[in-house]
Amino acid sequence: MTQQSTSDQPATEAAIVAEIETGLTAVQAVEARCKAALLPLLREHGIARVEIHYDGGGDEGSVGDVFAYRDDASAELPAILCDHFALEFNGSVTTRTIDLEDALSAFAENAVCAHHCGWENGEGAHGIIGIDVASGSVTLTHNTRFIDYDTSETEL
Repeated sequence: MTQQSTSDQPATEAAIVAEIETGLTAVQAVEARCKAALLPLLREHGIARVEIHYDGGGDEGSVGDVFAYRDDASAELPAILCDHFALEFNGSVTTRTIDLEDALSAFAENAVCAHHCGWENGEGAHGIIGIDVASGSVTLTHNTRFIDYDTSETEL
């Protein structure tokens, strides 16, 4: 086994940081493209807010229900097509045209995987991706589950 010299360590750390920043920039670019495809369609059909729920645990996870709202009332998502963009492992971006509800679910799953890798493992996690259509803001509210314990030791 060879050991890396300490003079190479800053260069290696800089390369790792650069790779992480490049990946984050790519994720943000794809998320922006998805939002640019989704938001005009939602506005055009009078949808004010969307909530996409997800839940995972035990090495499985799924994006569940997609809820749409007009003001405070529930609304049906229109049965229309929407472009969806996804970042592949090799860094390329794929595009496919799918049903709007499927595009919202895929957007949510990609976002959760990009920002909370492993959300489906162990005790898992659950949350909501909320889309405020008027402002264009998207909020990922993520809840990580974990088992905790408190240990005390007393010498008698």
